[in-house]
Amino acid sequence: MRSTISTCRRITSRTEERMASTPTTLTTPSASPNANASFLRGSAILIIWGGVDDPTTNEEALNAWWTNEHLPERLSIPGFHRTRRFYTLKNAQSQYLVVYEVESLETLTSPDYMEALNNPTPSTAKFMPLLASMNRSACRLLHSVARDEFTSGTQTKNGIGGTVAHIVFEPPSTAEAKEALQKWIVDVGWPSLAAFPSPLAMHLLEHDDAASKSGSSTKSYEDVRFQGAEGESESGSQGRWMLLIEFAEPFGAPFSRAFTLTDTIADKLDDQGATDIDVRLYSLICAASE
Repeated sequence: MRSTISTCRRITSRTEERMASTPTTLTTPSASPNANASFLRGSAILIIWGGVDDPTTNEEALNAWWTNEHLPERLSIPGFHRTRRFYTLKNAQSQYLVVYEVESLETLTSPDYMEALNNPTPSTAKFMPLLASMNRSACRLLHSVARDEFTSGTQTKNGIGGTVAHIVFEPPSTAEAKEALQKWIVDVGWPSLAAFPSPLAMHLLEHDDAASKSGSSTKSYEDVRFQGAEGESESGSQGRWMLLIEFAEPFGAPFSRAFTLTDTIADKLDDQGATDIDVRLYSLICAASE
């Protein structure tokens, strides 16, 4: 049985040891699901993820602030439609993922949002620096799709998964290769996942460096140590891609396929020319909408 602790890795070659002892086989489907159906509310996403590495941190107080003050405050900003928080444990360190679904990329540089970022509440100023090794990425939505079973009527915008896989990677450098990779993700990757019952939705995102830096240079984040897309922006993270895969299954359940399916997708991304692939799986803490 797979461990209930999430997995995190960086793939550098096709010969790296596979996470799953028995990978799931993905096959090319005969037809693609409805590509116009999305769970997301808006055309852009702000993703923040990172760890709490100070063992003296009062995580009960941290979570109380985050869930009960910070998320409602952000949802009061025009253009912020829904937010979700996720959790996992890696090497005895708490890891968090926050997803904000917003109207557009411009929402993340809007005067209302900048005003909030430059005037943090006392609790925000207290707790934000506790999120060590933080990553913050404003992303445009390249593609989003949900299962056919959830694409009729009001169901389209109401579904969420209890377990989410977050895959960060560098796409190939040429426009032609990027187009081929996106085509594989859309035409083969998602339909193959959807052949299994638990994957609910998949979202392909592209990091935007300018929008990310606009918010990250504000007062709210002045004591935060950025890593990943932010910390490496000078070395070419502009254009970094991400996949969010939502699963309808309990995190780490013995019948779960989230780990093996995610691992297989990561391996296939490697085969398609993606590099620096980082994989993390999280369980849902809460979801709130405007």
